[in-house]
Amino acid sequence: MSARRVEPSEGEAASGASRSVARALPRALPRLLRLLAPYRAQVAGVSLLIALASALNQIGPQFARFTLDVAIPSADLRLFGLLALALVGYYLLREALDYAGMLVSFAFTQRVVDDVRRSTYAHLLTLPVVRFTKERSGSLVSRVVGDVNALEAMIQAGASRIVGQLFSILVVLVLMFTMHWPLALVALVVVLLMSAVTLVFQEPLRRLARAIRAKVGDLTAVASEALGDIATVKGFTAEPQEAERFADESRAYRRLNLERRRHLGLMQGGIGLAGGLGTGALLVLGGIAVSGAAADALAALPGPELTAGVLVAFLLYLNQLMGPVVFVLNFNNQLQAGVAALERLDDLLTMPSEASGALALPASAELSFEAVRFRYPGADRDALTGLDLRVPASRTLALVGASGGGKSTVTRLLQRLYDPDSGVIRLGGVDLRRVRLGELRRAIALVPQEASVFSGSVLDNVRYGSPGVDAGAAQRALELAGAWPFVRQLPQGLHTEVGERGVKLSGGQRQRLAIARALLRGACVLVLDEATSHLDAEAEAVVQEALAGRLAEGRVTTVVIAHRLATVRDADAIAVLEGGRVVEQGDHGTLLARRGRYARLHALQHRGLVGPGQDVA
Repeated sequence: MSARRVEPSEGEAASGASRSVARALPRALPRLLRLLAPYRAQVAGVSLLIALASALNQIGPQFARFTLDVAIPSADLRLFGLLALALVGYYLLREALDYAGMLVSFAFTQRVVDDVRRSTYAHLLTLPVVRFTKERSGSLVSRVVGDVNALEAMIQAGASRIVGQLFSILVVLVLMFTMHWPLALVALVVVLLMSAVTLVFQEPLRRLARAIRAKVGDLTAVASEALGDIATVKGFTAEPQEAERFADESRAYRRLNLERRRHLGLMQGGIGLAGGLGTGALLVLGGIAVSGAAADALAALPGPELTAGVLVAFLLYLNQLMGPVVFVLNFNNQLQAGVAALERLDDLLTMPSEASGALALPASAELSFEAVRFRYPGADRDALTGLDLRVPASRTLALVGASGGGKSTVTRLLQRLYDPDSGVIRLGGVDLRRVRLGELRRAIALVPQEASVFSGSVLDNVRYGSPGVDAGAAQRALELAGAWPFVRQLPQGLHTEVGERGVKLSGGQRQRLAIARALLRGACVLVLDEATSHLDAEAEAVVQEALAGRLAEGRVTTVVIAHRLATVRDADAIAVLEGGRVVEQGDHGTLLARRGRYARLHALQHRGLVGPGQDVA
């Protein structure tokens, strides 16, 4: 895949893949300065240490000059002894400073990157759910991992080398002009030619760096999706299909890297050619001047006399100059990757977090939905079409009806994972959007149909979201949820590891852990979305009895979603949802007497004509 055919990601589209580097770097520089602003003292200290080490490195060629022009002509052993002592001291001090600079700069880089990684991930968790529907989670994770690593490479190179290299270039040029300014001009022209070669390749390298960063996100996303639901992949024998999906992304990634390598090779070849020709020119011109082969012609030219010692020192300085120049020019590659990563991270960090209200949680747990309309982003029809519901405090409302009627949407709006497009949802008479978000979600405990279990122990999972609760309270919650009998038989009991996504547990066991987690939370609103769907009849009866007792003693307002009508017949009220609105509402007996939608569904289930979860026409 050529770079011209790469589709930009959402973050890239905002910046524009065709923007020139002359525009990209000025925009990225303020971001980098903001990033490093809290570390001003460390930046200054690291820069000073590296500059000192670089300055010391430039003394080396003077020893060669002194040896050729002073020590050898004088044939004085005392001078050679002093020279030997000076060389030992010089190299010891130089290596000590180099080591200190390396260690300090690395520690500084790791601190900055660690802060960026943690703050980026923390901000990622605060984004609205709708943001996660627009970009695959694997791609978002790649920003926290891959982009931060690219930023680390840029900061590390900048902190540990670029300051010293730039200072070295300045010091060497000053020394070269002091020693022999005509030849120094030749060296300066060589540096300018090398810089010109680099400028030619800046834009394609920047564009490819951004495309490669985006493709890393695609690779991560494809792999995460397949491995995250590996049972489904295997159940549908889709391993070849998933392998091919990953292979397509990997091939695209390979082509992008080859394209980038081609540009890098051409750039480095141009730099090397300019440096080699410059070295040859200086060697020839300097040799002619020292040998006196063109003494008459050179006599008319300006400039100081060139001795053998000065020429050797000059060539050594030229070699020392080429190294930093090539590093600085090659640093452009890391800079482009770092700028691309910084832009993607900045896109993420500037995404607004979920909006939170300012009011404290109301004392009452009464719930009401007033003319609520809602459509999922990208959907072609409303999920709720003017929903009106009221759940008195400490009462239980059951939501039933065909799939797609809007029942699960109600639970998502209750938690403010989404907000209504119109209408109001109130808790204790207060609009949910005005309540502090953290308090609201701590007050609502959800048990979903597909229970989420995380890697860690049983205790970790029951205490998820309530880390300060002791093991005794966790055990009581497990007992209420009917989970303690199986937990007690596990090898380490509460401390048994359940594996990633609870792979070591059955569906029913995971469900009971989720119920225990919700009960432990002590919320004033409990939402049960097909919470007992994975339990057998006996286990369901135990859990239902436990829940009934917990609700009676805890004054908890409960919303129950169920397809099996037998599980909701004791609810204070039952609402039948269809097409995103309530079509019937009342208690079990009242709805049966009306002989409407609920009565028909009940009759069909009772006769065994409609199973739980099946739609009724």
